[in-house]
Amino acid sequence: MKITQYTTASNLEMYASRVFPSELMNGAAQVKLTGKILNENYLGLGVAITGSSCYLLNQMDKESRRALLEHVYGKEGANLSVGRLTIASSDYSAELYSYDDVPNDIELKHFSIDRDREYVIPMIKEILEVRPDLYIYASPWSPPAWMKTGGSLCGGFMREEYLECYADYIIKYLEEYEKFGIHISALTPQNEPETLQKNQMPACVWHPDHEAKYISILRRKLTEKGMNTEIWMYDYNFNNWHRPLWCLDTHKRLLEDCQAVAFHYYTGAIEDTAPLHEAYPQMKLHFTEGGPRLFEHYSDDWCKWTGMMAKTMTNHFSSFTGWNLLLDENGNPNIGPHPCGGLVTRNSRDGSLSYSGQFKSFMHTARFMQKGAKILEFELREPKKCVSKYYGGDEDIVMSVFENPDGSHVYVFVNGGTEKKQVQIEERGQLYYLLLLPDSASTVVFDFN
Repeated sequence: MKITQYTTASNLEMYASRVFPSELMNGAAQVKLTGKILNENYLGLGVAITGSSCYLLNQMDKESRRALLEHVYGKEGANLSVGRLTIASSDYSAELYSYDDVPNDIELKHFSIDRDREYVIPMIKEILEVRPDLYIYASPWSPPAWMKTGGSLCGGFMREEYLECYADYIIKYLEEYEKFGIHISALTPQNEPETLQKNQMPACVWHPDHEAKYISILRRKLTEKGMNTEIWMYDYNFNNWHRPLWCLDTHKRLLEDCQAVAFHYYTGAIEDTAPLHEAYPQMKLHFTEGGPRLFEHYSDDWCKWTGMMAKTMTNHFSSFTGWNLLLDENGNPNIGPHPCGGLVTRNSRDGSLSYSGQFKSFMHTARFMQKGAKILEFELREPKKCVSKYYGGDEDIVMSVFENPDGSHVYVFVNGGTEKKQVQIEERGQLYYLLLLPDSASTVVFDFN
């Protein structure tokens, strides 16, 4: 048996050290598996392959691009296994368009994905060369402007009279991408359906009744086409988990037509979604958007992201997707108002690459996760905090555990505090000792083979 700890901290990145058996240390935090499984078949972790990311990838020479993609998707790199596509433009696109910008074209005679052919589709296909089993899902930021109030891609409300037509529009998108060997396994009806984004980027507000009705229309049409594409409803913030819960309570058909609920991290907490899972445990949960902030701890926020990934696993989520595979040092291309950073940054002047704290978090999680991993329940007992110390600096450990198909166990720890933490893991009746440095992410791999 081989046991290795990998640590990222202020002066270390994926530093490997051996973990040894230990006698009991009463003052250390104690971790023990309960024998229960939280998630039988975790889908994986990944990042959004936005139009902006594809535009920048296309500017790289083929050799440099392949090296980057291997580092992101390859087994020896971050090993990302999930990708989110944008259906036409998002705020992180180089161009503003839909696939049918001809007003009132309800027969979709002018539908075309030609603007994706130049650099979006070719870059997705190159990613699939590196990761052929990439799980791909897609989200629209806006229907064509003529299907909405206001007549603009940026803002407006979805009009009920176009729900049938819009479902046909989305199915055409699936069919056209399939012709290029890009299979899309799931869809969300609308990215962030509760915000107009100040009319400064592609966006559309959907009434929850209209979203529910549309999901059932889309499911019917997918079934008629013999397509088993999953539908993940909502696709917005944790704090308004009441909306999908209300939809499921009110529109019972959704339990057959919809397979999951998708969430973003911008407001609320991952734990907020617990009542939704308790009410409908058969409904999967997915974390579908959250990415680095360009001007806020871009390269050293590994505790934030590793902790977030761990919390999604322990709170019954089935996947985690970051936002924007690649942007430049100014967060461009960007046709929206937000200052996001890419998972990777490519300098527009010299072409050099730098990596975000989120990328380092993926190295601690996705790199060690195999397809079909199971999320395991655990008990964590930490020593009580000393009452004489000044408040602050001593953060609780955040962690997750998963079991790979090869039998290995992977423990992911976050110590976001300013003091080191001593930990003992009990595996198969034996204790093992490790140290968690301040402001660190650690991965411990038990290889039983």
